[in-house]
Amino acid sequence: MRTLKEQFTKDGFVIVDVLTEEEILKYRNILAALMNPDTSSEDKEERSSTFQHLGDELKDFGKENRQYYFHILTKPGTEPLHEIYHHPGVMQIAEALIGPQLIINNASVLAANKGVKYDLGWHRDVIQIPEEEIEDELFSKERFHNSVQINLPLYDEDALWIVPGSHNRSNLPEEEEVFAGSKHYSPKGLPMPGGIAVPLKAGQAVFYNNNLIHRGYTQEVMVPRRTVHMGYHSALYPPTWHFYLLNAELLTEEYLDRLSPIMRTMMEDYLACRKQFPSMNETWKSGFWDQKVDPNIYETR
Repeated sequence: MRTLKEQFTKDGFVIVDVLTEEEILKYRNILAALMNPDTSSEDKEERSSTFQHLGDELKDFGKENRQYYFHILTKPGTEPLHEIYHHPGVMQIAEALIGPQLIINNASVLAANKGVKYDLGWHRDVIQIPEEEIEDELFSKERFHNSVQINLPLYDEDALWIVPGSHNRSNLPEEEEVFAGSKHYSPKGLPMPGGIAVPLKAGQAVFYNNNLIHRGYTQEVMVPRRTVHMGYHSALYPPTWHFYLLNAELLTEEYLDRLSPIMRTMMEDYLACRKQFPSMNETWKSGFWDQKVDPNIYETR
């Protein structure tokens, strides 16, 4: 029987039970207090999600008929939810998959009310890279992708679709047809050869290599979508372009003072890594991965 790491290496994803029923209810209630879950939009027009790197405001949830993407760690007032981003069940699995001394690079929530239709084109998470600079070697089996992305739903869902095993190879000819010349996103609504949905029960987490060809798609949300979305890399290796999702300018001393001791340490480690690797635009360049890393600059957790 394959280990989780062997399965992750081969297929690009694993599914693990993380939360207890008690924890699921606790985090649902925390999110309900942060958002306006009973807001019902009069707007029936189908709308696209905002560009996720910008994020939405919690106070605006439900005003439009779409999925929302909330950045959590840089939003004052969201502290009650922060503990889920260092949940032992998450951290232990992530370390087993990519290595120790995890540095957080994404801490978000995906949310939609019942009735919303959600459709994001097929893609690999390379939107930060100019298309003319996206080389097939980024997806080589010989290149360690120092990033793991996680979806942890608080209600049952099947919004994530993936092409298993596509994380460590270039696009196949039939996949190139679906992408229609783009290296970022395919047109919406198209089937992808080999693409499958990833059904998750509340409290289960999918850990995936975000070099996988994947998309977000739900014909219609049947129960509220409340999915915790997070990402990490190991401090033993240089980061990828995903590391720069958090807005470091918002991590002021005043904001850090609001955080729990564990979360403050995580954010100080994040800032130390940003200081060591200040430029996202170098992370996909040849030679970047040959750099020496000093993991001793980080706090021990």
